This record gives sequence, structure tokens and C-alpha cells, in this order.
Amino acid sequence: MESILEIRELRVGKDHDGHFQAILDNVNFEVKQGETLAIVGESGCGKSMTALSIMGLLPRAIQIASGKVIFGGKDLAGLSRKEIDQVRGKDIAMIFQEPMTSLNPSFTIGNQLSEVLKIHTALQPNERKERVLELLSQVGIPDPAGKFKSYPHELSGGMRQRVMIAMALACNPKMLIADEPTTALDVTIQAQVLNLLSEIQSQYQMAVMLITHDLGVVAETCQRVIVMYAGQVIEEASVEDLFEQPMHPYTIGLMQSAPRLGVAKEKLHVIEGTVPDIRDMPTGCRFHPRCESATDLCKEKEPQLEERGHGRRVRCWHTA
Repeated sequence: MESILEIRELRVGKDHDGHFQAILDNVNFEVKQGETLAIVGESGCGKSMTALSIMGLLPRAIQIASGKVIFGGKDLAGLSRKEIDQVRGKDIAMIFQEPMTSLNPSFTIGNQLSEVLKIHTALQPNERKERVLELLSQVGIPDPAGKFKSYPHELSGGMRQRVMIAMALACNPKMLIADEPTTALDVTIQAQVLNLLSEIQSQYQMAVMLITHDLGVVAETCQRVIVMYAGQVIEEASVEDLFEQPMHPYTIGLMQSAPRLGVAKEKLHVIEGTVPDIRDMPTGCRFHPRCESATDLCKEKEPQLEERGHGRRVRCWHTA
């Protein structure tokens, strides 16, 4: 499959007392046409920062220091604000973690969905309303005409998330970034939202980049997986290969930490310690302070992300 997005040597961070502190360090991966790629890892590993870098939505103090974000033959990292505005929401759309903070409480659902169409299409007001009603119906919202006039606080969490999905799909984007789209929802609504995303992707042949910490969601919905730790990609594999034989000690720890249906355990595995602060990154492998298999080499020299065959890449000194 052809790649729709390529991230090349991406370094993102901020200046602090004259020193550059990297939040993302030489991140490399690609998203292929029509596939669902998962990015997994603990909070603070750089998953959401990667998405914000792609969308051109980095906080003011944080910047792309080097690298490229290639989409449709263009380097998004080098575009002006006006130019990225033409891509964001039209060709690449994003669903954020918490819809209540992403939707404007002062405007109706219809008003906010219509705004996307007003910016990116030539539709007239009556045509925009018709399209919004069509989108609300498409994402399974009952009584679209009534919800058109509703405010975000009048909808449930699941309905608000469906509105965010409708907003993302308004211009039929080529790629969708979903950042923890089911985090604040109960398990029943989670399943409904994930099924909806899967159906829409199949219908429009979109590429989807799914950011999540839920390995069950990954197993059910994705084809490939990127594992991130401390701002670096540390493993990449197909879903089948990753679940059958994880290679990096961090990935193995994540797998062991997840409960499994039919497997009784008194206590789940715990990866001791926490993700390091960007102001105090360890030397060598960034995971070595938490790794049970770490050696002196791990503490002294940083491993590179190397090919392991069959589309696998691993950043570890002790994987064959």
C-alpha cells in the first residue's frame, strides 16, 4: 500500500535556559492508505504530541526543531499558518480526547459543524445545514434536526463524541487522527464508537492513526502498531506479530500489564518507575532505569531503531 503520511526524523521540543529539550526525538514512521495504525504507550511518551505536530497545533512554547511531516507531497512542518489551515480539517482531521473541552459551549452543535463546511467548502447556508443533518444521521445521532439546535452540555458523552466524529468527517478527509477517542466513555459506548469509526473507514477508505493505551482496542481495530517511549519510537510491527511475540522489554511489560479474558491472576504485572522527565533523560537506552534486563551497554550507549525483518523495527541492544 502507498504511504499517505511520512514522518521523517521529527524532533519537537522547547528551549529552556538556552538548551533545547526534546519532547519527540527523531521520530520516524509512516501511515499507509486505508490502514489503521495504532500508537501506544504510557502517558507522557509523546503520542499526543506527535498528533499535534502533524496537525500544526503545538502549544506556543513548543516547536518543530527539525524533520519533516510529508502529506500529499507537501512538508506540513514547513507550511505557513494560512497554508496549514487549508489542510487541517479538510484533508487531515482529528478527534480529540475529551469532546466536552473540544466543543465550544457557547455555540450550538449545528453552528459548530456548519463552520467547518463554511471554511472548507463552497456550500450555501441551506446546503450546509442539509449536510450537517446528513452527518449527524450518519454517525448514529437520533433526531438530527433536534440535536442541530442543541448545545454540547445537553448531550451525553457518547453523543458529544459522535458529534466530534461528524465534524472530523465533514469534508471527507483522507486521514483521520483519533486521540484516545473512547477514554471518557463507558465500555458499551466505547464499542459503539469504535464500530462506527471502523464502518466509516471502510466506507471512505480513510487512513486512521489511532492513539490509545488500550491494547484490546488495538487488537480489534488496527493493522500495525507503533510503540513509543520517552519521545522515541521503540518498536513497530504488525498487530499479529506484536501480540504473538513482542520484542522490546517495554512492549513485553505493556502486554503483561493488560488483563486477559480467561486468564486468572491475583496481581497484574507492573512496570516499576515512571516515564523520565524531558529535563532529565537517562543516558543510553531511555528505558534502562525500568528494565529488568538492562546491562552496562544499555546504560552507556543509546540503541538505534533497527530493522528486524517482516516490517518490524526495534530499539534495543538485546533483541536478535
